[in-house]
Amino acid sequence: METNKHKKLQKSRSSQACIREGYRFYMSHFRRIFRTTWPIAIIFAVITAATSAMPVIIAPDLLLPAIAIEAVAVVLLLYIVGKRLRKRGVMEQTGPLKLQSWLRHLGMILIVTIVCIFVISALTLFTSLPTFIMMAANWQSKMGVLSGDPVGMPDYVLWLSIGVFLIAGFIQAYIWMTALGPGYLMKGSIAQQEKERKEFYKRTNDNNHHEEAAIVYRS
Repeated sequence: METNKHKKLQKSRSSQACIREGYRFYMSHFRRIFRTTWPIAIIFAVITAATSAMPVIIAPDLLLPAIAIEAVAVVLLLYIVGKRLRKRGVMEQTGPLKLQSWLRHLGMILIVTIVCIFVISALTLFTSLPTFIMMAANWQSKMGVLSGDPVGMPDYVLWLSIGVFLIAGFIQAYIWMTALGPGYLMKGSIAQQEKERKEFYKRTNDNNHHEEAAIVYRS
């Protein structure tokens, strides 16, 4: 099984293949990923709910700090989940790549990144619709209170909003994790292509040395 997993990772792929097989990898391993990462997803959901509530329930001026906190939370989520999945054997351990290796495959990296961002944005927008509705309702209520409306929103709407933010954050955690599949196979593909490149240059140099030795021998 480990050999098959190693062969699946260490394979030269195009950017399209990395994307297609990466999402297929995520879906086929989703049960194991969920069992391994659900506590992390809950923590991410709490942070997302807090950042969503900051500009809506507390003060609109907190929008930029909320965005910054959310961005840091996403980066930490992907880093911690990737590390945990490798530790649990869902994904294979991959060694670091040199900066030159990343730069040589910049085109592939850009294509995979853009597609992943597009997919994540579309899914996040869809799952965030209830959150946007609750945000709009809370903002409208606050504007009404400032305009002299004595009623405002019922008390239960606050807890309903927090509940919606939590559920949306939990779902969005697994939407962000979808990027791990294409990224995982892309890194394996780059490593394999770099390995094949080194072997090609080594064979070329060996052949040149043999030819030079043969010429010296004949002369």
